[in-house]
Amino acid sequence: MPHLRTRPGDHDATVSFFIVRTDGPEARLTYHLHLKAQKLMMFGGHIERDETPWAAVLRELVEESGYHPSQVRVLQPRVRMRQVTDAAAHPVPVMSSTACTSAEPVHFHTDLLYALVTDEEPVGAPDAGESTDIRVVTRSELDRIPDEDIVEMWREAGRFILDEILDAWEPVAMADYPVAAPLVG
Repeated sequence: MPHLRTRPGDHDATVSFFIVRTDGPEARLTYHLHLKAQKLMMFGGHIERDETPWAAVLRELVEESGYHPSQVRVLQPRVRMRQVTDAAAHPVPVMSSTACTSAEPVHFHTDLLYALVTDEEPVGAPDAGESTDIRVVTRSELDRIPDEDIVEMWREAGRFILDEILDAWEPVAMADYPVAAPLVG
């Protein structure tokens, strides 16, 4: 999706996620080669005007990875608010960050990063126009990716997910979280 805000200094809201594969002898992270940046990054994209952040995660999951939401679970802290009155409780992100994504003109993305986990191959393929260069890497392989081939903050986030989140948080069905807020009645 194109940027909703295009003036210098504007911020766009984005979501992103790593898919952690647990079907091998050790956990592996899924990266893809971002078509514009030509660097390894997590999956994700802009939140459209008519969707919640969680709806954007579900849309981007199918578009960019080929996974169906029923194939993956979202990692969540064991202690968390599970529901609230008159609102949709969304999953807790691993990280919320703001980064400058271009210098000329200056533009920012404020992002919610999630960790998803699965023990299977995707049922589909990335949509037309999406990157098909998808790489599944172990922790040691992640450390060996040359600096010029990866966005460093996404290497750091990947390390954090593998080293801290994977064993400490619990996997929860994606469908446990609603995509829209309830209507005010």
